[in-house]
Amino acid sequence: MTALPPKPTHNFFPLRFSPPRVISERERRAMIGTAAYLRAEQRNFALGHETEDWLAAEAEVDGRIAHAQRLTGI
Repeated sequence: MTALPPKPTHNFFPLRFSPPRVISERERRAMIGTAAYLRAEQRNFALGHETEDWLAAEAEVDGRIAHAQRLTGI
């Protein structure tokens, strides 16, 4: 009868993603600006929706940041 290998003493599961770091206000605003631009681009840059695009992009980015923080506990 052969001996079984020892059981590991740790609970190691490799991460499937790099843990997010704390995002600075400058990075957050850049992300919002990019998202707002993409929203405007989808409407062929029709005038009169700039504030709406910015607020929607801000909510989207803040939601993504909050979700990542909940997942990682940061």
